[in-house]
Amino acid sequence: MSSSLIFCASTPTVIAQSNYNIKVAKTTEADFTVTDGASYVGTYFETTYTMTGTATDFINAKDTLITSILDDFNKSSTIGYVKINSTVAQANNNSITEIANPFASKEQIDQKVKSVLAYALDKIENPIGITPDIGDSRQIKCVFGNVLDDFWCDIPTFVTR
Repeated sequence: MSSSLIFCASTPTVIAQSNYNIKVAKTTEADFTVTDGASYVGTYFETTYTMTGTATDFINAKDTLITSILDDFNKSSTIGYVKINSTVAQANNNSITEIANPFASKEQIDQKVKSVLAYALDKIENPIGITPDIGDSRQIKCVFGNVLDDFWCDIPTFVTR
């Protein structure tokens, strides 16, 4: 009977935590060139995600939201062209000059997206210096461009419904 009570007490908590609604808007910008029957990715591309919901929605949706953004961004046609930083370093190996691979790996991209999104979600879960009303809507904006070091997510405003 003790096990049954624990199970019953846990069920409403699980149901309550799965109740959330986050609206995600996505915009993408890019340039490319078509020359002699082939197309080439340009020097600039950017994907912006704007997410809106209450603080409770963001807290309950945290894991699903991170997974969804990662999944969507990894399907981008420009994912293979994300550079680690805006400079190209050269390595000197036994007096042979080589150009280091400037492109970020999928693992590096995934880690950066998780890190910057978790930062913004943490700011919603643990606001410092403000006392927002519980029902107020929140917004997170993430910008992922062609340079991994420049990826960011933050809370541009506290929007009131």
